[in-house]
Amino acid sequence: MVLVLAFAMVAACDSGTPPVQQGVSLVDTAPAAGFGGFSEEAGRDTTGDIGFYDPDYDYFANPQYRFIYLRVRNSPLYDDMARSLQAWGEKANCIVDIADVNNDNDLFISMIETLASQGYDGIFTDPDSTTYPAVVDRLREVGIPFMPGMGLPKGEDGMLRNPFVGFDYYNVGEKMGEWLVAYAQEHWSDVDPEKIGVLGVDFSVVPEISVRIDGALKIIEEAFPGLTGPNHVDRLTSSGRYFHADTIVGNLDATTAYQVSGAVFATNPQIERWLIVGTVDDFASGAVTAARDAGLEGQTVAISMGGPGLISQWDAGEQNDYKAAFSSIGVIYAEPIFFGLYAMVRGYATAEDLWVPEWVNIPRGESYAQLLLPTIILEHHNYMYYFDWVNNYIGMQLTNYPAQSTPDMFSTRVNPPPSYRG
Repeated sequence: MVLVLAFAMVAACDSGTPPVQQGVSLVDTAPAAGFGGFSEEAGRDTTGDIGFYDPDYDYFANPQYRFIYLRVRNSPLYDDMARSLQAWGEKANCIVDIADVNNDNDLFISMIETLASQGYDGIFTDPDSTTYPAVVDRLREVGIPFMPGMGLPKGEDGMLRNPFVGFDYYNVGEKMGEWLVAYAQEHWSDVDPEKIGVLGVDFSVVPEISVRIDGALKIIEEAFPGLTGPNHVDRLTSSGRYFHADTIVGNLDATTAYQVSGAVFATNPQIERWLIVGTVDDFASGAVTAARDAGLEGQTVAISMGGPGLISQWDAGEQNDYKAAFSSIGVIYAEPIFFGLYAMVRGYATAEDLWVPEWVNIPRGESYAQLLLPTIILEHHNYMYYFDWVNNYIGMQLTNYPAQSTPDMFSTRVNPPPSYRG
């Protein structure tokens, strides 16, 4: 899952020259820093870095806190978050346990009180997003500090009810669309545009997933006018050469993505090339596997947001039509999530004032902060450099790739977007 938001990543040359940060950021990138962190003082410092790791602070002088990551299910994406939170726990003298509820939403809610009674100091939460209003209600009733993982902790009114770390998902979709268009222009220039289609793999009850398709379609339609047809309504409706595959019929997983994507491929033989907006790692993986089994290998290309499964695939020496991930690597994404909760448990901040006011979307009427993080597009040619950079930044050897990065290749910060001020 994080770093500098980039679109056009230039392939590293054959000599092994490392790629550098390129492309456009979602929001202005904050000043780069050398390896070793940013903040001058843990807690209420004056640098605005509360909720981030400070390598000069002695976390082992504090009590050892016990946190737990409560998630709706396990999957490569959730497993990546779990490992990342545990890695920061080791750096900060904290224990991070993991609990799954196997898609049982009622059990998720009842577990909150159980975990609080077992002495946990805080909870990282990743429920089914549709249940977040009830989840937050229970967390508030129990009175235990929490930080959400990948889902927005919204109430029934659609407003945030806790600080959140995330992204501008519409803009993410736009950058995914730009990458797909560039790929098609480079590799399919000899293909009749009328034979190129778009598959949007969705989980339509979660707007943060669906809106990525909106952003991608906007860009793709500009490059291929008329692709969605004259009667296009929205992303939920297949029209023209755009096809909507909704995993709401099953689960948010690769198996369901395989099934709904396969049905689209089987019934649309007129499409010779497919641009796949995978939206999440499991969806891109499932769709590409379905395309392969439909005899379309080499005639599709997929991009997602996330990418732990894609990285595992590359590590195993495998490459297929799943080519890129608009990515925020777990350990970087998890840094402010972990240390946001740590700050609340230590009493350095509350849910109401963490990252306030800089990161509050005032025009939207929000009261809680939504901290935005940069990302990059990971491709096979640059991912090893990125992970080496991450190792150096966090001071932990999580991977051992044969690549040597430099501090200025990537960044972990962006500035608040102008839209937050109105």
